Amino acid sequence: MIFQLRYIRLILLIAMIPAFGVSQNIGTKSRPNVIILYFDDLGYGDLGANNPTGLEIPVNSEYLSNSKQTLTPNLDKLAMQGIRFTNGHSADAVCSPARYALLTGRYAWRTALKSGVLGGYSKTFMPKNQFTIANMFKSLGYHTAMVGKWHIGMQFYNEEGKPVKLPTNPKPTILENNTIDFSKPLTDTPFHHGFEYFYGTTASLDMYPYAWVESNNKKVHVLIKGGVVNNDKVYFTEAKIASNEDLKEGNMPFKSRPGVYDPSFAQEDYLQIQSQKVRDLMKCYESSEEPFFIYVPIPAPHEPYAIQQKFKGVTGFDYGDYLVQTDYYAGEIIDALGDPNDPKSLASNTIVFVTSDNGPENAAYRTGIKVGHDSNGPYKGIKRDNWEGGTRVPFIIRWPEIVKPKTVTSDVFLQGDFIATMADYFGFKLDYNSKAPDAESFLPVLSGTKMPEKRRPAIIQHSSKGQFAIVDYKGEWKLIDGTAGGGNNHTPDSNNNMIINARGKIGGTPRQLYNLLSDPGEQDNLLVDDPNNPNDNSSPSKEHLEKEKELYELLVLIRGNKPKGTIGTSYVNAKNNRK
Repeated sequence: MIFQLRYIRLILLIAMIPAFGVSQNIGTKSRPNVIILYFDDLGYGDLGANNPTGLEIPVNSEYLSNSKQTLTPNLDKLAMQGIRFTNGHSADAVCSPARYALLTGRYAWRTALKSGVLGGYSKTFMPKNQFTIANMFKSLGYHTAMVGKWHIGMQFYNEEGKPVKLPTNPKPTILENNTIDFSKPLTDTPFHHGFEYFYGTTASLDMYPYAWVESNNKKVHVLIKGGVVNNDKVYFTEAKIASNEDLKEGNMPFKSRPGVYDPSFAQEDYLQIQSQKVRDLMKCYESSEEPFFIYVPIPAPHEPYAIQQKFKGVTGFDYGDYLVQTDYYAGEIIDALGDPNDPKSLASNTIVFVTSDNGPENAAYRTGIKVGHDSNGPYKGIKRDNWEGGTRVPFIIRWPEIVKPKTVTSDVFLQGDFIATMADYFGFKLDYNSKAPDAESFLPVLSGTKMPEKRRPAIIQHSSKGQFAIVDYKGEWKLIDGTAGGGNNHTPDSNNNMIINARGKIGGTPRQLYNLLSDPGEQDNLLVDDPNNPNDNSSPSKEHLEKEKELYELLVLIRGNKPKGTIGTSYVNAKNNRK
């Protein structure tokens, strides 16, 4: 056994010495605890609070109520206790870049990653000494922990201690060729980017290595028996550092890439083990005088649909069953905080932020729509696309001190804005040229007041293939710099009709201009003739051509002078300076 609760408690005893002169009780009104539950491929329409499911809920379901049209009852309950954003976005339509932006307040296309995602053995694209939200909380005297999927890259090493460089999808001959020495400590992990404790996996649940990874005494190791479930109970007591001899290589029981795995690693138990680890951490932190920040990236409902036996058949289709399982274990974490109305509970002094890295996967959407469940809701596009369904995602914050229950807002924000919001609350200075350069505080919205006149002018949306789109800060006008979605070959429109050749030409013309207030489903490109009206031979209006020019010039200012993006800031105009 390596870094288990006894070691965490030792860290806590050391950490009780006040950091940076701060000495306040855990979860005080001035320093609330913070938890981010970050889902994987959870579509806007998957959340019942956003889009009641059309699925017929089975009668007498153990996990669902047939009187409520939802597959996410626990997340819906949280939404009722806080604020629900109907226009909250991830910064990218795929995983790795969206996670980077959440943690940094900086678009990933400002780094070396211009498109796509990483593999399980990929090195990080996060710049050295990158400022993260974990760094900020740590400097404020918080305990910082991450439990779950990283997918921003880690560095593996060979027997000689030299860094290993592998393609995104290497052949399953890693052990055979002794390419990696899995007993060597890893670098460029969450521990190296502000998290004092890390327990999780390198990437998605369908990506190798299939093994838990944990930090211990300033080192991070791949484990065997890092977490196991026996008779529905989670055990961490047999964990030890892995050696190549302990591991195997081949296929996993669920749909996944073949690769290296710990024989004890059960994909279907991941969410239960993760939930237990988070709840154990919270219990440990209760003995500390300092508050905690826990980042919980949940690798679901992303494929594979690793469904535990007790959840099989609860909805009648695999994705629905896995969605219910995902919501259930998230609910365990939320419920462990207690009643937010009880001033003695952790919940009363804890911020819970729930969101997703991008829209739903194509397979999930296709299987769901057949039974009446619409994962992308009223929007066009899905994961990978520049259309709204690619980045408009569930976005909920419960903060009893600040947010009134049952609040709903249509204001436009990014996940990375959370770092600026917390900095605003604490009076933490962010230099927008180096720290969270693309983030804007939405603290006024949380507290029920108006946003200041000086605003970030726009948000940028980014597809898996590197296509850019820009939406003005009012959420009215949107320009896509290309002829289609920039992501999938086939994708659904807002009426659930499949679009063929949906990727289009990135940077091609005519571009796409939409008025999202009157056309949230992006059905009417104002820069072309109406395709549904053969008698419409009109050219774009002068007003729309001027709007295209205005938005494109702003896009170039924010993106920089290179088509794939450069370093810089979203605060491109002195009139839009962040305070």
